[in-house]
Amino acid sequence: MKSSPHLVLILCLQVALVMGVFAALAKENALVESKAIDINPGQLKCCTNCNFSFSGLYTCDDVKKDCDPVCKKCVVAVHASYSGNDKFRCTDTFLGMCGPKC
Repeated sequence: MKSSPHLVLILCLQVALVMGVFAALAKENALVESKAIDINPGQLKCCTNCNFSFSGLYTCDDVKKDCDPVCKKCVVAVHASYSGNDKFRCTDTFLGMCGPKC
């Protein structure tokens, strides 16, 4: 069977089109995944109870009298009803390695 140059050109264009569609879908999925986790670009001064994952993200489960200044989402972990000695935990997700222990 003899192949025509036009047929080869059409097949190459179809392959390029399909590859372009897959590349666009992969880029869109990557953008959606990065927005699914709100990553704090800062770094904690210290963390004793660090939850590190191999993806390069970590959270700190330390409960302290106040949160680190870089923390965006600080929640009450232990509520002391009358004494006012509440304890707090930073619930941010950070990128990188855990800091030194407190």
